[in-house]
Amino acid sequence: MAAIRNPSRANPQRQTGLVRPGIAAAQLPVVELDARTGYDFLVSTCNEYGELDDILAEDRKWLEGSRTALKAEIDEDESASACIGFVPEIGRMLVGRPEIRTARDVVQAIDALSDQELTEIMAGELLEDADLGAVTRRAVDGDQEAFRDLQARLESTNGHAVLTGSITDLAPAARRIVHIWLPRYEPIEGRIARMLDRDVAARRGDDIAGDPLGFVERATNGVRIVPEQRIRRIVMAPNYFGRPYNTLTKVGDVQLICYPIADSSLGSADRLTPPTSTIRLYRALGDESRLRILKLLAEGDRYLTEIANELDLSKPTIKHHLALLRSAGLVTVTNEGNMTYYSLRRDRAEEAGVELRAYLAH
Repeated sequence: MAAIRNPSRANPQRQTGLVRPGIAAAQLPVVELDARTGYDFLVSTCNEYGELDDILAEDRKWLEGSRTALKAEIDEDESASACIGFVPEIGRMLVGRPEIRTARDVVQAIDALSDQELTEIMAGELLEDADLGAVTRRAVDGDQEAFRDLQARLESTNGHAVLTGSITDLAPAARRIVHIWLPRYEPIEGRIARMLDRDVAARRGDDIAGDPLGFVERATNGVRIVPEQRIRRIVMAPNYFGRPYNTLTKVGDVQLICYPIADSSLGSADRLTPPTSTIRLYRALGDESRLRILKLLAEGDRYLTEIANELDLSKPTIKHHLALLRSAGLVTVTNEGNMTYYSLRRDRAEEAGVELRAYLAH
C-alpha cells in the first residue's frame, strides 16, 4: 500500500553495486520463513488481493460465495465497504508477535487493541513513510484538513481513491469484517496450513543464509531487494489466497513479504491439469500492451512513469499489466530506497519460445 515515487527523468541504465566513497555498504538482511495462516486469513478477506484462477477449483466456489456473503453483510455499512482494502495491512501486527498464529489468534489480538492502536497498525506504512508520515499522523489524530490532504496525495499517486471513508472508521470496520470472516475461514484453515508448510519445507534446501536476496527473488518470482541500512530482516510469509501476487510492507527495520506459494505446494491436481505458472505465462503474453512493455524492458530497465509516458497509458493500467507480467515471471521489480523500477527476466523470456525471443531482439 505504500506510495511509489517515480523520477520523471528517463534513465534506463541503472547502476547497481556501487557505493559512494566513505559510505559503508549495507549489511545483507537476515531472511526468515514464517508460515502462519494469520497472514493468509487477512489477505483472503479482500478481492483486491489474488486471482481466482490461481487457487484450486475447490476453493474458487468457496471464495466467491464467501466474499459475496461478506459483501452482502457489509454493503449496508459504507464504512466497512470502504475500509476492507486496509484489512490485510493488519498483518503488520504479526511481525514480532510469534504467538499470533491462527485466524482466531488474529481476531483475538485485534479485539485486545484500542481503536487508536488498530488504526495506527492499519495505517502503519503510511505513518513510516518519509513523505506521508507527518500528514498521516495528523489525520490519524483527527485533523480533517490533513485527512483530505492525505486522500488527495494517495489518489494522485495510485490513480484511484484509496481512503474513501473516514479514517476513524478503519478500526471498527476492520473488527466487523474479521468477525464475519472468521467462521468462514476456519473450516478450511487446516488444509491451508498444510499448503503453507509444504511450501516452506520445499524451500528449506535453498541457500537462504548464503544468498538471502537471491532467495527472495526466487521465492517471489521476481522481487529484487537492494540492501539498505534500514532493513535488518526480511520476513517471508507464504500466502495462498494472494496468489499470484506479492505484497510488501515495511515494519520498522523489517521488510515483510507475503509471497505466493508454489504450484507444487497446492497438493491437488490431476495429470491433465496444466501448471498454473504455464497458464499465467501465456495469458500474460496474449496482450499487445504487455508485449510492448516487454519490448521496452528488453532495451533497458524502466520506472513506472517512463513506461506510462512511452506507451501513452495511465499508471493504473501499466501497474495492472506489470502485475500480470510479474506473476508470469517475465519481469523483475527492484525496490531501491523510495524508487521502484522494472527489468526484463531474460531467462524466462527464453523459456517462452522462439517467436517472443525474435520480437524482443529486433
